[in-house]
Amino acid sequence: MVIVKKATQEGEKDWENPTAPEKISDARDDEQMERQHQEAKRRHDNLTENQEEQKDQQD
Repeated sequence: MVIVKKATQEGEKDWENPTAPEKISDARDDEQMERQHQEAKRRHDNLTENQEEQKDQQD
């Protein structure tokens, strides 16, 4: 089997929003960030609850 590596020339990329590149221009990206934030918060809360339960069991 021979693998051929294709070189791509993308050059310099343009920002979608040059005045504020940290701002998300696509609503779907904003929704995805919100879902990721909620998931991270849920996981943090689960870890906190588990640590509290383990601490109570040790006392």
